[in-house]
Amino acid sequence: MEDIIENFAQRLEISSDKARQGISITSKYFLQNSEPVVATGVLSMLPSSLTNLFSNDEKQEFKTSQKNITYDEIIKKISNDCFNGDIQKSKKVYEEAINVIKRQIW
Repeated sequence: MEDIIENFAQRLEISSDKARQGISITSKYFLQNSEPVVATGVLSMLPSSLTNLFSNDEKQEFKTSQKNITYDEIIKKISNDCFNGDIQKSKKVYEEAINVIKRQIW
């Protein structure tokens, strides 16, 4: 996973910590928005280095309930937590993180 994070960080010209945080936030929202059966499958396909970022309670929540979190909410969360309100950088991080997740599961 570290090589994925380093590559991600280099492509987007951000720190590894910001890359890890952006991937973590995006993954969490991706799983929360998925149907429970889909989230269960995705969790089993993601590397443990990523799924270990989530508590057992969070993993259980992903497997049993679905939330409806909007794209704008996700971007705002990434923006506020990682980039001091930079929406454009947050959108790039989100899009790239979704691509990383898709490559891991497909």
